[in-house]
Amino acid sequence: MEKKKTLLFESMLLIECFLWGVGNPIMKIGLSVIPPLFCLSVRYILAFLIFLLFFAKKVFVNITVKKLIAYVIISAFTAASFITSAFSLMYTTATNAGFLMSTAVIFTPFLSYFILKAKIDKRHIVCIVIVTIGLFLLCSGNAGLSFGIGEFFALLCALASACMLVFSSKYLQDMDPLVTSVMQTGFTGLFCLVFALVFEDIPKLSSIPMLGWGVIIYLAIGCTCIAYLFQNIALRHVPATYVALSFCSEPIFTAIASYILLGEVLSLKGFLGAALIMLSIIMVSLLPEELPEDVSSEVS
Repeated sequence: MEKKKTLLFESMLLIECFLWGVGNPIMKIGLSVIPPLFCLSVRYILAFLIFLLFFAKKVFVNITVKKLIAYVIISAFTAASFITSAFSLMYTTATNAGFLMSTAVIFTPFLSYFILKAKIDKRHIVCIVIVTIGLFLLCSGNAGLSFGIGEFFALLCALASACMLVFSSKYLQDMDPLVTSVMQTGFTGLFCLVFALVFEDIPKLSSIPMLGWGVIIYLAIGCTCIAYLFQNIALRHVPATYVALSFCSEPIFTAIASYILLGEVLSLKGFLGAALIMLSIIMVSLLPEELPEDVSSEVS
C-alpha cells in the first residue's frame, strides 16, 4: 500500500514535468508577443485568482504569521527561478537552457544536506551522474554547449529551483499543500510584478494578441495551478532529491513538444540522453531514499 502511494506521488511529479515541458516551447512562442516579466506576473496573478475562486475560505483560515514567512521564502526562490528562466530563454537556445536548468539535480542533495540535515545517498549520487550525462547528450546537439549570458541565467535558475525544492520540503511538513500552492502563486506573482514594473514597459492588456492570452492561460492553469499543487503534495511524501531527479524528465517532454510546435528535431545522441534520464529516474524510484520518521508514518 505504501509503495502504491509513493508511485502515485511520483506519477504526479511526472505529470507536472509534462506540463512544464510542454510549457517551455509555448512560453518561447509567447515571449515573441509578451514581455517576459509581464508574462510571468499575469500568469501567477491569474493562477492566484483562480485558486482563490475555489479555495479562498480554506486559505484565509490557515494563514499565520509564521507560515507567511515560509510562504515568502518559498515564493522568492520560485520567482527567482522563473525570472532567470525567462531571461535564459531569451538569450540562448531552448536546448542549452533545458540542460543547464535541469542541473538543479546536482545542487539539491547538497543543499538538502546543509539545510535539511539529510544524508547524501550514494545511490542517488550514481543516478545524478547518469542523469547529468543524459542531460548533456539530450541537449548539447552536435555542436556542444556554448556558455554566455543565457547559460549564466540558466544556472542561476537551477540554483534557485534547488533552493525552492529544499525549502518547500522543509516547511511543507507543517503546512497544507493546497494553501501553500495558493500563497506561493500569489507571492510569486507579486515579486514578478515588482520586477516587471522596474525593468519593463507594461503593455496595455488590450494590446496583447489572442496568442499571448492563450499562452498565459495555459501557463496559469496547467503549469501553475495544477503543477504546483501536484508538486507540493508530492514534496510531503517524496525526498527533495528524488523530486529534482524527476524534474530531469522535463527536457524530454520539452524536446517532444518543441518538435511538434517548433520543428526542432532530436538527434540520435539526444534519444540516448533521454533514455539515460528515464533509466536514472526508474533506478532512484526503485531504490527510494529513507524518509524522516514523521513523514514515513504519515504515508503509511
